[in-house]
Amino acid sequence: MDKTKIIIDTDIGDDIDDALAIAFALESPELEIIGITTVFKNVTARAKIAVNLLEKAGRADIPVYAGIGSPILNKVDLSEIPNQYSEEKEGHAEGFKTTAIDFIIDTVMKSDGDITLVPIGPLTNIAIAILKEPELKHRVKEIVMMGGCFYSHLSEWNIRCDPEAARIVFESGIPIKAVGLDVTVKCILTKENMDRLLTSHKQSADYIPELIARWQKVTDHYPMMHDPLAICAVFDDRILEMQQDEIVVETQGEFTRGATYNKSALYWRGNADQSVIKAAKNVDAEAFIKLYMDRVCF
Repeated sequence: MDKTKIIIDTDIGDDIDDALAIAFALESPELEIIGITTVFKNVTARAKIAVNLLEKAGRADIPVYAGIGSPILNKVDLSEIPNQYSEEKEGHAEGFKTTAIDFIIDTVMKSDGDITLVPIGPLTNIAIAILKEPELKHRVKEIVMMGGCFYSHLSEWNIRCDPEAARIVFESGIPIKAVGLDVTVKCILTKENMDRLLTSHKQSADYIPELIARWQKVTDHYPMMHDPLAICAVFDDRILEMQQDEIVVETQGEFTRGATYNKSALYWRGNADQSVIKAAKNVDAEAFIKLYMDRVCF
C-alpha cells in the first residue's frame, strides 16, 4: 500500500487532542510521518513534548522542528508554558531542531509533489513557508487541516490565533481539506473510551496517560477529537462528508476577526465550483471513535 507522506504541524501541549492525533497517525498504516513541526507561543516547550512522545512511542526516527511562536499580527506570550509540559520530564529533552520553516520548504521542494501538510494548530508556519518560497503553492500535494467553522457563525481557535496566516493559506491555491468545529465537536471520548486509552498496550500511546493526567489538572471535560479527525481526513473519505465551498478568512471585523466565512452559503452560491477548498460538513462520529479506539487501544 502506498502511504501518504505527511508533515504534522502542531501546537501540542495545551489541549490534549494534538497528542491524541499524533498517536493516531502513528497507528495509521496509510500514513508516513516525515516530520513534526511546532507552532504558536512556546514552540521549544512544544517540541520537547513531541520529542518525548515520539521516543516513548519508539519513533525517535521522526524529526521534530520548532517553528514560529509569534503570529503575524496578534501578540502572544512566547514564554508561556503549555499545561502538558513538565520541567522534570521535558526539561532535558533534546534532539529537535529550530528550523521548521526551512524543513517544510526543503522537504516539499525536494519531493515529487507527494507531501501533504497537516496543520492542527494556528497556520503561522505554513503561511510563512509559503511567503518565503512561493513555489510551495505548486509543490504541496494537499493541506489537510483542523481549523475553522464553515456552516455556522463562530471564530475557531486555530484561525483566530493568526487570521492573517490563515488568510494566506486559504488564498494560496493549494488544495485544502478543512475539518472544523462543524464536525469535530460531535466526536467526544466517553469515560469508557478514556479508561481504555489509559490502559492501552500500544507503544504509540505510551506517553498519552501522563499527558492526559497533566491536562486533566486544568480541564473538567473529556477530550473533543478535533485534531485526530483531521488526521482521519487525510486517508478516509467515508467517515467525513466534504463539501467544496468558497471560503474566505475575516481579518478586519471587530467581532468576526478570525471567522471562516463561507461565501458559497450565500444565495448566489459564490464561486464554489472554482474553489480548491473542501470543508467537512458531516461526520459519522460513532464510526470515527470506533476507528480511533481500535487503532490506538488494541
